Parts: sequence; C-alpha cells; structure tokens
Amino acid sequence: MKRICLQMKNALPFLLAILIMLTSSAVLFCNTASAAEDNFDYITYNKNLYEDNRELCERIIDGMKNFDEQIYIGDFKNDGKKLKYIVKTVLRMHPELFYVDPTQYMVGSDGTYVAVICPIYIDDRRTALSKLDTFNSNVAKYIEKIDSSMSDFEKAVVLHDELVLNCYYAEEDGADNITAYDSIVNGKANCLGYSVAYSYLLSLVGIKSEIVESSAMYHIWNKVCIDGEYYNVDLTWDDPMTDREGHTSHKYFLLSDSAISSGNDEISGHYGFDFAHFRSDSTKYDNALFHEFDTELCFADGNCYVIDNKYGSEYERCLIKYDTKSDAAETIRKFDFKWKSGVKSYWKGGFSSIFEHNGMLYYNDSERIYSYDIDKGTTDIFAEVNTEQGNCYGIRKINNLIYASVSYSPNNEQTLLEIGLLPDLVANDKVQIIVGDVDGDGKISVIDATKIQKYLAGSESLSDLQLTSADVDENGKVTVGDVTVLQKKLASG
Repeated sequence: MKRICLQMKNALPFLLAILIMLTSSAVLFCNTASAAEDNFDYITYNKNLYEDNRELCERIIDGMKNFDEQIYIGDFKNDGKKLKYIVKTVLRMHPELFYVDPTQYMVGSDGTYVAVICPIYIDDRRTALSKLDTFNSNVAKYIEKIDSSMSDFEKAVVLHDELVLNCYYAEEDGADNITAYDSIVNGKANCLGYSVAYSYLLSLVGIKSEIVESSAMYHIWNKVCIDGEYYNVDLTWDDPMTDREGHTSHKYFLLSDSAISSGNDEISGHYGFDFAHFRSDSTKYDNALFHEFDTELCFADGNCYVIDNKYGSEYERCLIKYDTKSDAAETIRKFDFKWKSGVKSYWKGGFSSIFEHNGMLYYNDSERIYSYDIDKGTTDIFAEVNTEQGNCYGIRKINNLIYASVSYSPNNEQTLLEIGLLPDLVANDKVQIIVGDVDGDGKISVIDATKIQKYLAGSESLSDLQLTSADVDENGKVTVGDVTVLQKKLASG
C-alpha cells in the first residue's frame, strides 16, 4: 500500500471544514493475522461501494493506521456525497481501527472536491496500541475454541455461542457499546458491537460474512457464508433477555431471508434489509433441530453434545449427542430435573446448561452440578450449590473456575457463585504435558510466556497442570527464568 506524501497538507486552502455525522455508528476490530487486511471481502458492509472506491478506501485505512491528522484524497476528485458511506464501510471492515471515532470526522475542500479527510482519534497511539494488545489476547481465547478439523458450520456455531455467553446486551445507545473491543474485551455491546465482533472472529477462521443493517428496525446483524451459501445470523436476538448465564438461543442462527423476514411462532420477523449485498435464498437450516437448543454446543472427541431444555420437544430435558451434518440426535441421558415455582408448582421445561472441560461434560439441575465422563459414560455429582439466594439456573466456566448462576426465578437477574476449580486430568493418558504450553492449546506461543508473567505478578492463577508446563527450565519451580527460556525458544523458532 503506497504512502502519500503529505508535506503540502498544512498549506491547503481550507475553504470548508465541517463536522459530518455518520447516519449510524460503526467501529472496528483489530486484525492480528492480517486476514481482513489481505482479503477485504471477508468482512463487508457495502461490497460494491468498496470495490468501486478501493484505492480511496486503502488510502484512508493507511492514514488511520498511521494516526495521520489529515489524509490527502484530493486526487480522487470526490465531492463528498458518498464519503460518509465510504468511511462507514472502511471502519466496519477494519475493526482494528477502534481508536477512530466512527460517528464524526472533518474534511477540507479545495472548493470543488474534498482535499483532505481529518479523522478524530478517540485514543492516542500509545493507548491504542496497549488496548490492541489486550484485544488480541482476548481474541486468542475465542480462537482457541476452534479446531482445524471442524466444519464451517461448527466453527460458526462455536464462535456464536462464545460471544453470546461472554457478552451482555447493552440496552442504552452510545459510543461505548458499538465496537468489537466492547464485545470481546468489555463484554458489553449493542447489536453493532455483536455484529462486528462476530464478523471479525469469523474472518480469522476463514469464514466470509456480511454486516447487514436495517434502518427501519434500527438494527444490525450478520450474514454468514456456509458451504458457499449466505445465511442470516442475529446474535443480539439469540442472547436471552434477561441475561441467563450459560444459555444461548439458536433461533436466529443460519436463517434464510424468507424465514427471518416472515417470522413465525418462535422468531420475530426482520425487515428493511433489501440492500444487503448477498441474498440468503437457501432454506437448508430453516427447520433444523438446533434451533430448539438454548445451551452451547460442546465439541469433544469428534462429537457434539448439547442439552435440550425446550418444553414439549422430543428431547426435552435430555443430554443428547447431536450430529451437525445429518441434523439428527441421540439421547445420552434423560433427566427428571425440575425447578420449583412457588411451593407446589414447577417451571415448564428445563434450565440446565452445559460445558466441556478436559474431555468431561458438566451440567446442572436446580441444586447440583454434575460431571459426565464421555469415555466411560458415567455421571457423578461434582458439587452441591448453595441455594440460599435461589435455585441454580445455569453454570459457567471462566478460565479454570466453575460458577453457578442462582436466582429465585429464571426471569430475574442472576448471581454468579464461585463453586471452585475444575480438575486437571493429569492421570488421563489423553492429556500430555507439553513443556511451555501453559494455556494447553497444543503449541507454544507468546500467550504462554504472558501467562507465566501474569502468574509471577500475582494477577493470574495457574492450575497444577499449568504450573508443571510453566516450569520450562525444569528446576522444580516457576520463576522469571522460565519466561526467559521460553522467549528464547520462541525467538529461535
């Protein structure tokens, strides 16, 4: 990408310097792997507009990455009529520019055409780069959930579930809830924040997507390409309200235009998005079984496990093995779990949630957390839940800790209670300790060195298994010397 000499920019005769407000807010996400930078069709807002103005877009992107106060664009002879849409498209496609104000910018005119565009930077360079490091670290945790053997469907549903489980919907409008940084780091965003974060994560695992906007609905969602066909995905409306820890709907996952437009007894119709670049004509998933599931889809040993809580469904209150290719299910466990509603009545359906950890599945009833050994097919009580603050309506895994979500009603705000550390399966012959692989992703990277540094600084705890991996120099203890040895290994390749 060419750099444009801006030595003359201070001498430009600014006949016009106006503040332009974009019609809707947009913010962007940083690209550690350069996927979005090299393949601009991965994350699209207005594909035709971008392609028709590619060189102008690249000039603006280059200037924003360099924190230029003025970006010269006079040679493009742009009269400014489409500039606000071009800037919106640039920022939607490049969320690493989250330090650029997405709602306003200034321009300078030579009297006929726009000569310079002046971005407004929310953060200075040092702050932005520091936030970028934090963003990349959090993104890595999402990508760790993806296995290279997964299909595009499986990758898309894992990232969908992780975002919904880890991000809260921000009902209030504002510039603090619209970026991928807000979704992935702060864990709170509105529909735009969900959408740009999802498209960014998809781009990192090689899945194309589009951000769809309906001004009539005042709403934004995604279109995701699975096996060459685009489908609608609305993470915002798949995130339960009131927020329910451990639960994520799939009602708005991979719908055709006709299904998401017309609506039915289960979903609300979307409208006002005829201008979306990609049509979603395939109805392949419109009636798929996964739309019933309100827990995450857990992948282990090449299989998918999920709990169906839906009242009256064929697999109500069942742990099932779900075949993502044939859309078929096999019952593994049938539960008789019930959640009281008053003294003598019970809520319909179930409120179990589920996650996988080291080859074990964990799920809950109203008072207990259970573990299920996939290999042995056996179930044990993992922990009792203190129900003084209400029943358990879900569980979460955060790092290596397990939490129970308790409340007096599934419709009330819930409280997370820490239950304790999840066990490491050191004795399991499937778990192999790789020296230096502290995060357990099967490879050694800078993330592992960072984890050791955080442990030494007292800002992060490590399990016994992680401490064994962190002892890189194998002297029986974890010290700054282990970080040095690991960094030298990384530097030597």
